[in-house]
Parts: sequence; structure tokens; C-alpha cells
Amino acid sequence: DIESRRGNSGAKFQNGDTLFARITPCLENGKTGFVQFLPDAQAFACGSTEFIVLRSRTLTPEFVYLLARSDEFRGNAIKSMSGASGRQRVQERCFDDFKIVHPPRNLLDDFSAIVAPSFRLIETQHLQTQNLRQTRDLLLPRLLSGQVNLETN
Repeated sequence: DIESRRGNSGAKFQNGDTLFARITPCLENGKTGFVQFLPDAQAFACGSTEFIVLRSRTLTPEFVYLLARSDEFRGNAIKSMSGASGRQRVQERCFDDFKIVHPPRNLLDDFSAIVAPSFRLIETQHLQTQNLRQTRDLLLPRLLSGQVNLETN
């Protein structure tokens, strides 16, 4: 869930960033988020120190997110974990030597043109689901208590 608070501590992120879990077991469980809920391109938010913000100057946001979901990328991060058992965290320097083949700009643009609508659809469906949950939570107690009657004559 999204929660609004004042302050600016923690990792700063903006729309198009990927939030990558840095602590066990969240990383192993695949916790990764794509940020697209902020009101505009200039908006930023602050969050937990338990995730790493991934942003590229040369790759597209969708490419970065899908890369972060790949087994190779996650495996590289998992190998770098250190700390007490049960509280191990990814060492950010593990990404310094992670190599990928950088697609040419036109291929990246074509890729984004294909996948970006799916990312927007996911956000739209998420908002619709939230709206349906709120409606259910409002109506269900009224239906059960008899305040709302659905019988027709």
C-alpha cells in the first residue's frame, strides 16, 4: 500500500524507477516494484532503506524492471548478501561488475513501445481493483446489516 508521510529519509525514487528488495527473504521471494503511482514526472518519494532504487540513464525503465526480475540479476545480488543470518542484505557494489549487452537505442525504443502499454494496463487494473475493494468494504457491512436491500418486486 501507498502511505503519505512528511520527511525525506530513506531511498528517493520517482516514476519509472525499479525498487529492488535488498534484504532476505524479500529478495529471494522476488519482491520488486515498478514505480508509476506518483502524480507527475517531477514528483519524487522517499521510502525504506530496505530496497535499492534502480534507474538507468541509457536503458528504458521497463527494461530495467524486467532485468531486475531476471534470475541472473537476482542471483548476482543474492550471492553478494552479507550480515547476520536472517537479516542479510545485498551489497550495492555487486551491480558494479554485472555485465549486460546494451541494446541499440532503436531496439530499446521498439521494446518500450511494445511493453509500456502493458505496464500502464497493470496500473489501470490495480486502480480499478482498489476501487472495487473500497466499494465492497463500504457496501458489504450495509448488506449484511440489512441497511441495503437488493430485493426487487
